[in-house]
Amino acid sequence: MSYVILPVVTSDPNHRIQTTIKGVAYLIDFRWNARDVAWYMDIYDGIEQPIRCGIKIVIGTFLGRSCSIGPFADGAFIAFDATGKGKDAGFDDLGARVKIAYLTSADLLQYYGLVGVT
Repeated sequence: MSYVILPVVTSDPNHRIQTTIKGVAYLIDFRWNARDVAWYMDIYDGIEQPIRCGIKIVIGTFLGRSCSIGPFADGAFIAFDATGKGKDAGFDDLGARVKIAYLTSADLLQYYGLVGVT
């Protein structure tokens, strides 16, 4: 199984990273929303055209699941609690206790044990 863990900067309320997924460069903005007490992310292509914006980072969900272009066409972003407690990210948790991974569709099928099921 191959996956990408996003290199998120911990405790920075508004930051951008660049990452490569399946050979394609993407820009991802992370921002803390103090009113909602939650992290959000926006994903852009290599020339800063928005692909999907306003994705709330929630543990255990396929982030941006309603989108089907860019990295969403053949995979999903998933936020997970590295401690296994399933607790959403507070301000200082994203990039530390809470990680975001990108898994391809094949990875997801393998993870859920669906490879070879007929």
